[in-house]
Amino acid sequence: MIDDPNKSNYSGLKRPEHLSLVDIVYKVLLEAIIKQEFAPGAPISIDSLAKQLHMSNTPVREALMRAHGERLVRQKTNHGFVVSDLLTPQELHHLFDTRHILEIHALTVADISQDYTDELNELDTLVQRMLYASDGAVYDDYKDYLLLDHEFHRILVGLAGNTFLLKAWEDLHVHLHLSRLYSGVGLFDRNDSAVEHQAIILALRKHDKGQAVDLLSQHIRRVGTRVEGLLER
Repeated sequence: MIDDPNKSNYSGLKRPEHLSLVDIVYKVLLEAIIKQEFAPGAPISIDSLAKQLHMSNTPVREALMRAHGERLVRQKTNHGFVVSDLLTPQELHHLFDTRHILEIHALTVADISQDYTDELNELDTLVQRMLYASDGAVYDDYKDYLLLDHEFHRILVGLAGNTFLLKAWEDLHVHLHLSRLYSGVGLFDRNDSAVEHQAIILALRKHDKGQAVDLLSQHIRRVGTRVEGLLER
């Protein structure tokens, strides 16, 4: 939590290399928000962030505006930026409803009679990576897992060949919001999701669009239900 430009309760901010200044700030900010080192409702001082990262206020402000567009922070009149609250159960339900509409439409209009061998092989690889880390151990890093899951679903939406549809889906930032909810809980539904993912891939390999759409619909609904149950704990 940062509430004083000259003093921070979190002194572990580190400046990554080989990124633009805005990307550096965004990466640090995202990590702190997901880990709740910047707690929901906490004010964020542009001056303090800039000083800790040894840069001017301009890239910090731009990164905060980017985070604002992703609903990770919000602006308060005359009070700068504060960390957004976690999604409420109703907001989460609305998010998954919208996600369902976009993903199901994308797969419904996709021409799966085409040769999507490369895409399907990539989906297979992503599922295996979601199950196991590079050393063969069971995956337990929810942040990396959710990045892989995001890529899995991005490929499915991309099968429609509609860039406007893909942009609308990306703008939901589903996996960013899920990362915040998984913080402190970990991968509680990895195996369930893996089975559901593999079934979708198998249906696509058989060119059975109806089954693939039904399985994707069930998967999104089940994930939504599982995460809503997490909020109720």
